[in-house]
Amino acid sequence: MSFSPLPPKKALAAPLAAFPHLLSQDLDEVRQQGARVFCAHELHVVGKQQRLNTQLYYRPLRHIGLGRLSYGATVDIDPGALDNFYLLQWPLRGTETIHTSQALVQSSPATGSLINPGQRFHMRHAADSEKLFVRIDRQALERLASQWQPELEGMGLQFAPALPLSTPALASLRNMLDWLFREATDGALLEQPLLAAQLEETLLLTLLQVQPYQADRQAAALRRPAQSATAAAPAFVLRAEEYMATQTHEALTVSHIAQQAGVSTRSLYAGFQKHRGYSPMDYLRQLRLSRVHADLCHPASAHTSVTDVALRWGFGHMGQFSAAYKQRFGELPSHTLRRALA
Repeated sequence: MSFSPLPPKKALAAPLAAFPHLLSQDLDEVRQQGARVFCAHELHVVGKQQRLNTQLYYRPLRHIGLGRLSYGATVDIDPGALDNFYLLQWPLRGTETIHTSQALVQSSPATGSLINPGQRFHMRHAADSEKLFVRIDRQALERLASQWQPELEGMGLQFAPALPLSTPALASLRNMLDWLFREATDGALLEQPLLAAQLEETLLLTLLQVQPYQADRQAAALRRPAQSATAAAPAFVLRAEEYMATQTHEALTVSHIAQQAGVSTRSLYAGFQKHRGYSPMDYLRQLRLSRVHADLCHPASAHTSVTDVALRWGFGHMGQFSAAYKQRFGELPSHTLRRALA
């Protein structure tokens, strides 16, 4: 019996190699063409001995754009502030230094950055640096956030600027981004509009779950009328609560909960806000916190870990989870587990 040799593996193409946007050594052209992807910005080469060799590859989708960028020289970039998009970026090699009014981010392949709209910043891109980036439409991200948590409607989101990509939660985001760039480079899924829209939404939901952010609650409070949470809840709210209590372990969505309760998603949100004072997903998170607490109080084995239990119940960002757990139960989850194991 003879075997045919395996075909040689296809060499991986450089990210977005089929989508060149700008290949130039001319400073004015780089400024002008770069502004079409980002925004108007100042760009200066550091040192008289360096020469630009800019390579920008870019693939726009519906609400996000995927890009790869290198300058071939150390450059200072000052865009002032982004207006209508978030910029998520991380070097494949080399370093970037990002200065904002709140923080200094030393970006490397292990640490990305996330720039918010309206946030003044400037950055230095090292000569040996090449980065990937995702341009995220502001309205799309904030609309999705308000669908997940209606109390965020009308609020701007301000994300923490540093993304430590080696942490468990952000490593998951990095894996998703790596896959998305490979698919954008060599695959065909993003050519299917429905699939591309779902993949975009999955990426944005993951970002909302794993990266800390703050919301401008004061501005939203001025627009949102006061509502009473004391009136008797209608039957559909009770049905939704019962359903979530029995299906806490499932990957529930608001639309599915609303379907089980027999109302529209909008009516479900309005009913919870009026009669409970919080959203359906807030209620579900509290149920899951209770399940986490129960599992930590009665660990299945001596090898039980807080991270495993939290992930099992849908909490991807350990910092946000720990803060919510402490607020609810008055101690850190690790203290609960340590006491139970003792």
